[in-house]
Amino acid sequence: MILLDPHGAALVVNGRLEDLVLDPRAEDTTPAPGAVHLARVDRLVPKGGAAFVQLGDERMGYLREAKGLAEGHRLIVQVTSFAEPGKASPVTARVLHKSRTVIHSPHAPGINVSRQIKEPEERARLGAAAEAALPSVSDQPDPGGFILRTAARDVASAEITEMAAHLLRQRRAILDESKAGRIGRMAAMPPPRAMTLALAEWTNPLPDQILMEGAIWDGLFHGNGAAEAVAELAFSQVLANRCVDAGRALPFALQDVWDEVDHLRGPRADLRSGGWLSVEATAALVAIDVNTGGQFGGGDALTANLEAAREIPRQLRLRGLGGIVTIDWAPLPKRDRRRVEDALKTALRFDPVETTLAGWTPLGLLELTRKRERRPLAEMFG
Repeated sequence: MILLDPHGAALVVNGRLEDLVLDPRAEDTTPAPGAVHLARVDRLVPKGGAAFVQLGDERMGYLREAKGLAEGHRLIVQVTSFAEPGKASPVTARVLHKSRTVIHSPHAPGINVSRQIKEPEERARLGAAAEAALPSVSDQPDPGGFILRTAARDVASAEITEMAAHLLRQRRAILDESKAGRIGRMAAMPPPRAMTLALAEWTNPLPDQILMEGAIWDGLFHGNGAAEAVAELAFSQVLANRCVDAGRALPFALQDVWDEVDHLRGPRADLRSGGWLSVEATAALVAIDVNTGGQFGGGDALTANLEAAREIPRQLRLRGLGGIVTIDWAPLPKRDRRRVEDALKTALRFDPVETTLAGWTPLGLLELTRKRERRPLAEMFG
């Protein structure tokens, strides 16, 4: 079940909170992943081939590929992840326009279909549907290309064409807005809302129900700009049929999401085996300590470690944590490391945030790096 609440979106599976995205306060100007800015090169980093760029609102970005740029040059960039404390926001000049089913890549021509869609007929159909949108920008010299996502499977060709055309219009609006030359976040492509992210990332496979607060329901299906919102979300009829109007009730309250959030603001996360995790975010890294809960037998330690391996991605996801993560397991013989590592890898396959295992340290800690796609929960609550 997906919950769409005035404060954000939540994914609940079998009564358990599995993912959570909260919308920032209106006054929060922190550069967020997906947002597009017209930037100005502030200074080059010659040895690294990079540049620091001004994003507006006294915010700075760090562009890794700055070949051919000079100080004062203006360019369109997209924020790729949240900044580490005290550092510039990572940005790229290769902007991507994403929807639930289609991605428009202005800098990469051609049409590509997800490798998860293996049927030749379906691949050909989707490619033709996306290509049909290109005549709508015949006056644009370099329209770029499209990527058909796995969620595009079995979606009507007309809906794919309309989504591709919508993304092309979005690109055109960005280019038009950039002509004004004002440094800052572009109104044509603000950061994705929690609702947009939820319906793009949590609907493959389709949820059994999408429960939304009444005002969201009215705005999406009956309000001004409803058609544009539906297009933005690639809101197919199959998806719309699963929507439920909660009326005046708040979905987060109905499913006790705020109780879970209060618990997540503390370091402890209990495991069903009786053990528990301590998750602490520091300036340098996220430290996770696995505890057996007072049971000291070898079998108990392995049970706690395996359960912890399955739980850790969920805790990082819900808490919005990224960067370097170091895990200190309960007593773990070297012969059991592979089992624990495999359990963690399996859990990470279902996690939408890019995470890479870096390996084991001489002290028996497991390290990984995780993209900062989420705002830490602790920061959002001050």
